[in-house]
Amino acid sequence: MNRVFSKEFVQSWKKALIDTYGFEEYMDFVVQPSFGKKYLSYLPFINYTDRMSDEIDDLLELAKDNHFQIRTLNFNYQDFKDHDPVTLRLDVGGLSEEELMMQRYKKLSRKLIRKYARDPKLHLEQKDDIPTYYAILKEIFKDHGTPVFPIELLYNFKKHLGQKMHIFLLYHDNEPVGGTLTFCDNGIGMLHMGGIPNRFKHISTGHYMDHNIIMHLKNLCDIQEVDFGRSPYNGGTYFYKTRFGAKPVKIDIHTDIQKDIYSAYSWASKVWQKLPNSVTDYLGPKLTKYLVDL
Repeated sequence: MNRVFSKEFVQSWKKALIDTYGFEEYMDFVVQPSFGKKYLSYLPFINYTDRMSDEIDDLLELAKDNHFQIRTLNFNYQDFKDHDPVTLRLDVGGLSEEELMMQRYKKLSRKLIRKYARDPKLHLEQKDDIPTYYAILKEIFKDHGTPVFPIELLYNFKKHLGQKMHIFLLYHDNEPVGGTLTFCDNGIGMLHMGGIPNRFKHISTGHYMDHNIIMHLKNLCDIQEVDFGRSPYNGGTYFYKTRFGAKPVKIDIHTDIQKDIYSAYSWASKVWQKLPNSVTDYLGPKLTKYLVDL
């Protein structure tokens, strides 16, 4: 089944953005300022919405004569090229843990999951501890050279999306060493953002954490598909996600100004990684309001 998010989920997402950033609303869009320009965005900080690529004629009509960005899923696209933005999808419907491991996961994933499952000090908790998760996320974003949004956005996601939002924290000997923000909607379990900071990569692997999150989401939300989130086709994170058996779905970015989002920000990411934490912690949350491509 070609699943996208429900209209209700997308509207709640928009309300959380408006509460956090004070965006103006224009029909289905938010009006996002971006360094001297204004974009009609549907919607920031999410990889796709409730529309597929052949369902946006009304949005394009509303957006004409403006700067705009609309993100949709294109399930018909097959001619993938390097740097194409894709999301990685895994069908988990009706599969037990053992069936999932043997029928979907590749050998390396199975090996790493079983290796770290033997460590008695490692455990995963579903725990909506926003301050702890945010501290982990700031470190991960800094490792990747990306500004992090304000913590208020997490509280507003919880306010508007309620039980559709779940935070998972990975602990080693009771110290938090990883975390992931997830959302459940319309049979989709989305691993939206998170992971393990570089300084803890010797303790565990994302394979172990993500597998256990998937099993929790199957029980919490009755999901049929796992969405591992956006990656550049044939990039490093792309290959990591395919080790779970996930398949690419093209993310179409409809805009009046075309760009390769991964190449466009590579230099800025390297600079951001080198800035002091005091600078990135202060500037990052303010800057994200203006980053249309985030």
